[in-house]
Amino acid sequence: MNGDAIERASDLFKALSEPNRLTIIYLLSLGELSVGALTLKMEKTQSAVSHQLKILKAARLVKSRKEGKSRMYSLTDEHVYQIVNQVLTHVQEKEDEYGTV
Repeated sequence: MNGDAIERASDLFKALSEPNRLTIIYLLSLGELSVGALTLKMEKTQSAVSHQLKILKAARLVKSRKEGKSRMYSLTDEHVYQIVNQVLTHVQEKEDEYGTV
């Protein structure tokens, strides 16, 4: 593995290091959603959700398409959720094994 790949992997983990962004990844794993729908589900302001989506899109973790006046967001591919799911599974297993941290 070369240094460039390590740097890109580090950037990916930085993009995933914020709880609201992880929540967005989870919600989008269930299906395509608009900013408005994400805002309602997350109980956050539209500007806060849009800001997090911008970061995820720059990291190429989510993509968007125009539908009428709305922009619909989805995961770029299944790998994105698999990464997050593996980390969540690991965290939950360790909590079960060692108790709450």
